[in-house]
Amino acid sequence: MDENIIKEREDFLSTAEALIEKNQYEEALFIAESWIKRYPIDADANIIRCHALLKTGNIEKVNDILEDLENAVIQLARIYNRVGDLCLNAGLTQEAKKFYQKFITFSPDSPAAKEITEKINTLVFTPDKTATQDNGDTYNNIDDVASDFHTITLAELYITQGHLDMAYDILSAIVKREPENEIAANKLRDVEAMQHDSIIKESSLYLQQNEEVVKELTRWLKNIDRLKGYA
Repeated sequence: MDENIIKEREDFLSTAEALIEKNQYEEALFIAESWIKRYPIDADANIIRCHALLKTGNIEKVNDILEDLENAVIQLARIYNRVGDLCLNAGLTQEAKKFYQKFITFSPDSPAAKEITEKINTLVFTPDKTATQDNGDTYNNIDDVASDFHTITLAELYITQGHLDMAYDILSAIVKREPENEIAANKLRDVEAMQHDSIIKESSLYLQQNEEVVKELTRWLKNIDRLKGYA
C-alpha cells in the first residue's frame, strides 16, 4: 500500500475512533462509508460502520453488512484453495493439504468445503504413514507400486497427472536398476527441472500476486469476532 494512503488511513481511523468516543455516531458513519467506497474490504472501516449503526439502532443494516462481509471472506478464502491446487500439481502434497485445511477453516459452511475435505482425505494413505514423517513435507510415494510396474510409461502417467514426486521416484528406481537407460535418465532430469519450475514459477508467483489480498484476508479473520461482538 502506498505510504500516502497508509498515512491517510491512519488519519481516518484516528478521526473515526474519536467521533465514536464522543458519541458522534452519524459523523463516524459518514466518514467510514466514504472510506469504504474507496476501500470496500477494509476491516477496521467496516467495524466502525457497524459500531455506529448499532449505536443508532440500525441492527438490520448491521446484519446485512455482516452477511456481505462473510461472503467476501469466502471469496477471498478461495485463494487458499487455488494455491493448494498449485502445490498439489507441483507434488507438494503436505503444502496442498495445509492450504486446503486453511480454506475449510475460513469457510467451513461453503459448498466447496465438503469437496475439499474429500480431496484432503485422498491425499492421506494411512494414519501411520502420515504420523511417521520426520520432516515438514509429506509426499505421495510408490511404496505400494510393485517393482514390475516401475516403467517409463507409468512415470509419464504420473507426470501427466501432476504427481511429479511419484514420477521422480519411479524414474530414480529405473535409473538405479538400469544405469545405461538414457531415456529414463533424461526424463529424470526433466522431472527435477519441472519440480523446481513448478515451485518457483507457479506457487511463488501466485502467492506474490495475491500477497495484498491474503494480508487483507488475515486482517478480516482477526477482526471478524470484533464485528460479531458489536452485533
